[in-house]
Amino acid sequence: MAFDSIQSLSLSTAPARIADMLRSAILDGSFPPGAQLTESQLAERLNVSRGPVREAMQRLVQEGLLWTKPHHGTFVVELGTSDVPDIYLARRAIEGTAAIRVMSRPKKAQAFKALDAALAELKRAIGDGDWREIVAAELNFHEVLVSEAGSERLSRMFRTLSAESQLCMAAYIEDHPEWLKGLVSEYKALLAAMRRGDKADTLERIDRSFELDESLTYYGNVDSHVRQPESSPAAKA
Repeated sequence: MAFDSIQSLSLSTAPARIADMLRSAILDGSFPPGAQLTESQLAERLNVSRGPVREAMQRLVQEGLLWTKPHHGTFVVELGTSDVPDIYLARRAIEGTAAIRVMSRPKKAQAFKALDAALAELKRAIGDGDWREIVAAELNFHEVLVSEAGSERLSRMFRTLSAESQLCMAAYIEDHPEWLKGLVSEYKALLAAMRRGDKADTLERIDRSFELDESLTYYGNVDSHVRQPESSPAAKA
C-alpha cells in the first residue's frame, strides 16, 4: 500500500481533514482501486488515534470511494464496466431536473451569478493545466448547478455520485486533455439556453455534456484508468 503521499498529522486532527487527505490519495492513484486500507496502518502513518481514522474512512464509504467487506476489511472501490454509464445516467437525470428548476426560481439571477463564477474558475483551471484542479472545478460547476436548484434531496443525490465521478474523470482527463477542448464554450451555451428559458435546448445540452462520459469504460482493476471503448469514434480518431 502506498503511504508516501500521506503526511503525519497532529493528534487533534479532525476526521474531516483525514478524509480529505485519503480522498486525494485515492483520486491521484496513491491508493489504487482494490487497495486495502487499515485503521492501524493509517493511524500510525498519520500519527493520530484510530477513532478519527475510522470516522474518516466511514465518510469515504458513504461517498462511494471505499467499501467494506465483513471480516475482510475496507478497500478502495473498483468500478465495473457497467458502473460508469450508470453513474452518468443518474447525473443526467439529476442535473436536467436541477437546470429546469433553476430557470423558474425567483432568485435565478443569483443562481446565474454563481454559475458564471464556477465557469470562470473552470476556465482558469484549464488554463493552468493542473488536471486535479480541472477535475475539481469541472465537478464544482455541476455541483453549483444542482445546489442552485434549491432542493436538498437533489443535492444529496448528486453528492452520492460526486466522488465516483471524480474517480472516473481524474484518470481520463490526465491521459486525454483533448476532452477539454470546447468544454467552457459548451457550458456557456448551456447557461445561455437557461437564461433564455429554452427548456428543450437546455435539456439537449445537458444530454450532450454527458454523451462522452457515458461512453467511458473504467478499468480500475487493470491500471486505474478510464478509457473510451475501442469502437467509439473518438477512440479511433
